[in-house]
Amino acid sequence: MNLQCLKLCLVTHFQNKSFEYCKSLILNAIKGGVTSIQLREKNKELFEVYDLALKLKSCLTPLNIPLIINDHIQIAKAIDAEGVHLGQSDISPNEARKLIGSHKIIGLSIETYEELEIANQLTCIDYVAASAVFPSKTKSNCKTIWGIEGLRQIIRLSKHPVVAIGGIDTNNIRMIFESGVCGAAVVNAIHDSVDPKKKASQLLAHACSSQRR
Repeated sequence: MNLQCLKLCLVTHFQNKSFEYCKSLILNAIKGGVTSIQLREKNKELFEVYDLALKLKSCLTPLNIPLIINDHIQIAKAIDAEGVHLGQSDISPNEARKLIGSHKIIGLSIETYEELEIANQLTCIDYVAASAVFPSKTKSNCKTIWGIEGLRQIIRLSKHPVVAIGGIDTNNIRMIFESGVCGAAVVNAIHDSVDPKKKASQLLAHACSSQRR
């Protein structure tokens, strides 16, 4: 499984914004270097998430940008999304793999070392997400704030590639990639930016500068 698409993942947080706003932000972020989109809309009804997923898929497929669905495995399967990202309280990764097929991406959030130990026993997932590396405005109930040292420890212990998420911006993404992650997922860094294309480009430049050292 080629996980290069996870290098800079934009996690959505649109809430009550119109689809045209969502589409514009995503397309501009992609122009700046975002390599995948994770649809994560916790406050929408299921039919709204499905409708948004379907519209996004039609926009992203021509651009070869993968769409990963957060939580909703049935939506991911219905729209033929490229993958699904699961939390600890979602459907089990083994069941997800049976439903979505062998060629799709499955990611799993990790918030404790105990959860990491269990994830290490799974052969059905493609990556784990260290949640959260830094405090996050969009997820206030994290069990652990890993920090850089905690992230490095996860990478040392994990049998799967690691994606970092939580409070990532241009001031810390270089350290994130220096730790050895396969990718970073961002939310507010791009959503709060007045220029999503420029912000994505800056994030990617900082990430790449860490790998040129």
